[in-house]
Amino acid sequence: MNGYQYFPTGERTAALMWNMFKRPIGHVCDPSAGKGNLIRYAQEGFSGLAEEDIPWVAEFEDTEYQQGRYTVRLRERARQKFQRLREVSVVEIDAQHHASLKELGANLLGYDFLQVQSLAAIDQVIMNPPFSEGAKHVLHAWDTVYDAEIVAIVNAETIRNPFSQERKRLVGLIEKHGSVEFLRDQFTGDVERKTDVEIALIHLDKEPANGLDMDAIFAGMRKDQEGPELNPEQCSALTLPNNFVQDTCMRFDMAVNAARKSCEAQAISAHLSAQLGLTLEEMQAKGVGSDSRESVGSIRKYANKAFQEAYAHLKKQAWAQIIRSALLTEKLSNQARRKVESSAASIYQMEFSAYNVHGFLAGVIESMGDIYRDMICDLFDTIIERSTDNVVFYKSWKSNQKHRIGVRIRKTRFIIPRFRSHWGDGLDYESEQFLADIDKVFGYLHGETKHYDGLVSGFKRREKGSSERIKTRYFDFRYYCGTGTIHFYPASQEVVEKINQFVGKLRHWIPADMNEANADFKKQYEQGESLSKEYLDAYRKSNTRTYGYDDPARAVIRSLKGTGSNELPELDRIQAAIDGIHAKHGLRCGPALEQRPVLQALPAPQKVAVSAPTPLPQSEQLDLLAA
Repeated sequence: MNGYQYFPTGERTAALMWNMFKRPIGHVCDPSAGKGNLIRYAQEGFSGLAEEDIPWVAEFEDTEYQQGRYTVRLRERARQKFQRLREVSVVEIDAQHHASLKELGANLLGYDFLQVQSLAAIDQVIMNPPFSEGAKHVLHAWDTVYDAEIVAIVNAETIRNPFSQERKRLVGLIEKHGSVEFLRDQFTGDVERKTDVEIALIHLDKEPANGLDMDAIFAGMRKDQEGPELNPEQCSALTLPNNFVQDTCMRFDMAVNAARKSCEAQAISAHLSAQLGLTLEEMQAKGVGSDSRESVGSIRKYANKAFQEAYAHLKKQAWAQIIRSALLTEKLSNQARRKVESSAASIYQMEFSAYNVHGFLAGVIESMGDIYRDMICDLFDTIIERSTDNVVFYKSWKSNQKHRIGVRIRKTRFIIPRFRSHWGDGLDYESEQFLADIDKVFGYLHGETKHYDGLVSGFKRREKGSSERIKTRYFDFRYYCGTGTIHFYPASQEVVEKINQFVGKLRHWIPADMNEANADFKKQYEQGESLSKEYLDAYRKSNTRTYGYDDPARAVIRSLKGTGSNELPELDRIQAAIDGIHAKHGLRCGPALEQRPVLQALPAPQKVAVSAPTPLPQSEQLDLLAA
């Protein structure tokens, strides 16, 4: 047990953790479940705590109210806030605890949480992971959920001393998406195993990016209806075989008919078996005679119950073929695919018919324009936010805020860390899908309509364990398995400039036509790699922070999305750094001067009786006008 670093959560700490959730409680997962204390305390209404020790109960007045024939105490009702959990899933590495977890009604997802690949259907994660791997477990939870809250306990030193990349990333996520509270004496009182370690209680709220309107897609689907099958043009647009939907519907109908007959046969068999009576061994064990019979009840009810369960499972299987078809692997981004999968429970409620499949796929097709726009922006933001080394800063063309800051990806090389490996060397499914997103984006930007030699195919032909440089259509890359990092080398500067121009124009960081800008604006944009080094040097010299994650590129992206209220100091500092370096180099970025041809055409001064003052050089005249 000690090998698993088993320190069960106390009831008082559990109440503090449950109180941190802000959304309505849905499907809850405890990925370090132990004996299930966190779930059990909630289901039992924290019966071992005084009312003043339960945060949300203390907020209610200690009054009574009449409910029908019964008198109910308000605080007692409030204590049961989390008693009826809709659905609970758990992960627990120690098999000795599995029986007690199943008694709680929990679904067992697996043994080792770090091997769980997706928690896309989870709404809340509540966890007390091993203290020595707290950051790793919380980050894995963040990477595997799609739209969920996470509440976790980690050692306080994990946050106070972010010396590793994992800890730095966790601190960054807390500052960006959550909060942290430091507590003492949480494992010293009435707990199963004691330790005086100070803990950090973390709350994270992960919200998906927009890009796929599931409500609009569901609008094209309805329950219990038959309708037209998917037409060939739509199949072609989604790279689906023409008979894919028809074949899937046919197999589903055949499986449903077979399941119906099987359930009816099983019900009849069970009924007749019960009428035959018990075996000799069963009679002896139960101490009954040959006249003892056990009824299975109504054959019809027995058959219907079995068929309903079989039908629900078959429907999930059939929809899964559509959700994970070529549609999602070839057309949708990883983010959009996750959004669809997170809505799987709603999709499963729909009848599996050609009409509904048609409505679902038609909704996706109509969303393709927005999907690709968001794919490009999501990839751009991910590259920018993964590492400051990937970023070039420049003064933007216009902005609705006081900060005029634009960013672009470096044209010579960029680095993306945190790829997860599968079986020690190859990428896992989610990491491979991220590479596929890069292929989709750059194929789209360069007008590719068919499969090409992209990063996914390049990675598959890479020799195991090698960090050699692999050449693909738009990028060379090196993969460093030990650190899970890939270095990308664009085949040409124009390759990356495609995405920089697309995002820059969309966000008004650059003009729609670069000829609208003056020479200084073009210069600071084109020479951004060398100037950004000067910006960052000046930025770091102005730093007064001693704690936390300091990333001006991330601050720019967050301010753009309206979530960067805490990053104003970083924005002010990088803005000041850019302005200072521009002043040093005499750069005055702005629109092109329409007055230039007029000044060049001025006639020579006429001869006058008094000597005229020496005119300013034309360059200085332009500087004055620009100022």
